[in-house]
Amino acid sequence: MKSREIREAFLDSSGQGDIRLSEFFIDPEGDPTLLFTNAGMVQFKPLFLGEETRAYTRAASSQKCMRAGGKHSDLENVGHTARHHTFFEMLGNFSFGDYFKRDAILYAWSSSQNNSVSHGKVMGFCI
Repeated sequence: MKSREIREAFLDSSGQGDIRLSEFFIDPEGDPTLLFTNAGMVQFKPLFLGEETRAYTRAASSQKCMRAGGKHSDLENVGHTARHHTFFEMLGNFSFGDYFKRDAILYAWSSSQNNSVSHGKVMGFCI
């Protein structure tokens, strides 16, 4: 499968009431604490910090990210393994107080069983 097919399959299968969001900038606009977008959840930082609210409680996104070091950095592994890259894309589903770990696990399991993307070595979940 091509990366755009994987991306579309993931976003199309997100469902569960998720709002499909546009990609955030690789250079996080208006955030002096980050040099690059290093995770799919960067665009939600103001929500997590209580600085803003949004009209939705569920979201799905595709986000290009830059591995740039930090607290949980594995930057030293870039180039030494097939799975560590400096530039990558994160696909994610997010809930803002609407559902929690139990439902997230059920949604992830359902998606992995019913999504054509999961039948290769592509699908992964972080809960």
